[in-house]
Amino acid sequence: MSVPQQLLFLLAFVAPLATAQQTCPDPSEIVYSPFKPWFQFDYGPAGGDCWTGAICTLGQADAARNQQFAATALVMGILPIILRDIAWPERRAVLISSQLPPLVELLVRALGLDPMTRESVSSQWAEEDVHRWVEWVRTSPIAGAGVKSRLIIRILVAVSLFVLLVAYAALALIEIYSKRSALGCVYPVIALTWCVVALAPAAVHVLFKNYWNRRRARKEENESSGRPSAVQGADEAWPVQFAWAIYYIVGTLVFTSIMAITPLELFVWVVVMSIVTGASKMLALYVCLMLRNPATAHA
Repeated sequence: MSVPQQLLFLLAFVAPLATAQQTCPDPSEIVYSPFKPWFQFDYGPAGGDCWTGAICTLGQADAARNQQFAATALVMGILPIILRDIAWPERRAVLISSQLPPLVELLVRALGLDPMTRESVSSQWAEEDVHRWVEWVRTSPIAGAGVKSRLIIRILVAVSLFVLLVAYAALALIEIYSKRSALGCVYPVIALTWCVVALAPAAVHVLFKNYWNRRRARKEENESSGRPSAVQGADEAWPVQFAWAIYYIVGTLVFTSIMAITPLELFVWVVVMSIVTGASKMLALYVCLMLRNPATAHA
């Protein structure tokens, strides 16, 4: 390839970027623009899309602002893992009196809790841990009312489901109105989809769990008492661990790709994701309490 041909080839890649920069809004309008999506800006006669919005935002920001964008992307990347599992290592386990129906167990695991029978928990919890959990269920204002009344637990299930749906709607709105997402240009509610796709690794978990439990039951139980792992499926068969690992890797990629958000937007993201996580776990807990009363698990 001759030198003129090389220059023409390079120009084919540089020209779109230069054109995008020429039609960008003023930097003071777009660089710091919380809760203003790409379609609220004027990109000139050619119009614009969210790729152009990303080019304009990152290309016109100064070094300090780009460093801030990198820091917020890092926080966004670890947000789903911290909120979903690591912050709830013990409260993630729910002691149930008997095995849940497979579809219900799939839903509970997808929402972030780990239902465990008295037999399966014996290798991880000491007897005092079981009694402490049962006492918490009986005395806690969160779960205690549901244990005493079937009507109240049904109301709590309905309320927690409503809160979760509202939180999902809020998550979709902030994803559309506050992000500059490298992946969201193609699919604008990818973070919400990641929350729902938890059904896939949960299905793998439920599928392999019974087989793995039967295999472990044939071994001698010489394990000492421990604590529940902070990661879903950590003590299960390798396909379960692999499914959850892929799920969290995808989640990290999705949330890290939500780029160029401001500190105000990051704060809103953390609040909404906390509500999503809390509502998910409350709904899973109330479903377990409604179908199987864990207060009788020690009897």
